[in-house]
Amino acid sequence: MLLFAPGTIGPMEVPNRLVMAPMVVQLAAESGAVTDRSVEHYARRAAGGVGLVIVEAAYVAPEGKAFACQLGIDRDALVPGHVELVEAVHRAGSRIALQIHHGGARAKPELTGGVLVAPSAVAQDGSQVAPHALGTGEIETLAERFAAAAVRAQHAGYDAVEIHGAHGYLIHEFLSPAANVRADAYGGTRDNRLRFAGLVVRRVREAVGARFPILFRLSAEGGYGIDEAVEIARALDAWGVDAIHVSVGGTAPITLVPADTSPMARPEGWLVSHGAAIRQRVSVPVIVVGEIRHPTFAEAVLARRQADFIALARPLLADPDWPAKARAGKDDDIRLCISCDHCRMALAWTRPIRCLVNPETGREREFSAVAPAAAPKRVVVVGGGPAGLEAARRATTRGHRVTLYERESELGGQLHLAARPPHKAKIEWLTRWLVAQARDAGVVLRTSATFRPDALTEGEIDAIVVATGARPLEEPVPGARPGQVLSAWQVLDDRAPVKGMAVVVLGGRQMGCETAEFLAERGNRVTLVSRSRAEDLAGDVVATYRAPLLARLGRLGVAIRTGSDVRELANGTALVVDDAGREDAVAAELVIMARGSVPQPAWSGDELRTKVREVYAVGDCVEPRIIADALYEGAWVGSRI
Repeated sequence: MLLFAPGTIGPMEVPNRLVMAPMVVQLAAESGAVTDRSVEHYARRAAGGVGLVIVEAAYVAPEGKAFACQLGIDRDALVPGHVELVEAVHRAGSRIALQIHHGGARAKPELTGGVLVAPSAVAQDGSQVAPHALGTGEIETLAERFAAAAVRAQHAGYDAVEIHGAHGYLIHEFLSPAANVRADAYGGTRDNRLRFAGLVVRRVREAVGARFPILFRLSAEGGYGIDEAVEIARALDAWGVDAIHVSVGGTAPITLVPADTSPMARPEGWLVSHGAAIRQRVSVPVIVVGEIRHPTFAEAVLARRQADFIALARPLLADPDWPAKARAGKDDDIRLCISCDHCRMALAWTRPIRCLVNPETGREREFSAVAPAAAPKRVVVVGGGPAGLEAARRATTRGHRVTLYERESELGGQLHLAARPPHKAKIEWLTRWLVAQARDAGVVLRTSATFRPDALTEGEIDAIVVATGARPLEEPVPGARPGQVLSAWQVLDDRAPVKGMAVVVLGGRQMGCETAEFLAERGNRVTLVSRSRAEDLAGDVVATYRAPLLARLGRLGVAIRTGSDVRELANGTALVVDDAGREDAVAAELVIMARGSVPQPAWSGDELRTKVREVYAVGDCVEPRIIADALYEGAWVGSRI
């Protein structure tokens, strides 16, 4: 396979064509120091067989810090930690580069002492703090900061550095006319806007020497289009960078996909064409990224000469062994990233990185300590949703004999409902993987089967895991006639097909908004009624998913009433009352309840403990939450039995 042919970036030999793309994971100390968790996270990816690990953005100056627990490389005291990180990745067999970064106007004022710097006094991302426009002397100083950071990385043993010139951070802000409105030598024309990037590249090259590789992360769109990006790439090539890592976005809307496209709806390899356009015009290797999920797709990109290296970011969060499994031809064993962007919550909420489909991500230390069972036990898992399937699989791989009972005819639980709204089909990838892995591990899977604890004899089994899930929350709606109120679960599962009707959806969180979209796409006239404020609509999902979802609701004509509730139903209408007491009658042939769920009633732990020594409860039967919580609890319990 071309994926596993060796490659070169400048003088650096890379074992294969797979690159771990940099992604801030918030595992560093608040001081910017490398932690044991940082080392474990990157070493685990290297152990999975990736050829080159590019470590996340490390700030080169204090005023460039953009994340609370971001790695730093701005002072010598941080170098020893980087040495530990480099050595761990090298021991696992991968090359390693450090991305050097300055947040510019996208740094966080609360982390920089209130100081933000940028090419122009143009606030980014709705920030209330206007950045200080850099003077020419300050620009020279910052270029030297990048150079000094590169030297520290070199001294730490890194095989290369990557200059972060994308995603709306400082260097990209200079490149983009959307952020750079200067009228001096560093603004205006394209050549002037390129001047700071060129200065940084030259200073870094002078500092590290000719034999140390320099990569450059470039947004192929972001205040300019692909044609200008090609010219930027050609200039970078002429200045002597050794590879160009093509990404997208940062200082302005992009045109590659419509603005209402959720991450899950982006086509595989959606950035490849931009990478290919740049590759045709430069002499150095080009690295491409962007929803590349399957080895066959990645192989085809290389075969078509659209890129020289394939970068995987979130796929390696989902499955660090993606490279090893691809090399072995075990594509079906890969736990695919479903593009849910759950991992981005680490950035939005200042928390360590987590992956919805892989409970071990960010918890490498805890799960690396899991050992085979000292003695096999007879284990029963009740419930075939994500928590139950993961608990059963983990327990079986450790040596236990596990039987799983699921009362429905198919496994997966609410995952099937979660995959039903528009643009959510990739969740079925997770369902298929969980079921296949449980079956392959040797779990005895009994569907359409009800577990009867009263039929157990004492000592018949050693452990039981209760994973019975949840059921829809039911609330009375005054005036509703029989059959006029349905649950979102019934609608999404097509147990009650609804088409061409006037429908009111009650609930403004993710389920309510997604159910409204589901119904609107089927030709229904939909009114969404939420007790919450407008700014809280779909507030339980990551911003990269929320904004497109709300945009699609607007495009589909869904009427949204926030801070409101339905007082009563009468004569095919719903009387909607807002917080101020204003009333409005809207057509309502059907009302869909989408206000959450409650734990499915199950047996008490005390009842079960009279017959079973170990009793565990996981997932929504404890408290309804999200898929990530269910998988983590199932994985942890399956690792403890």
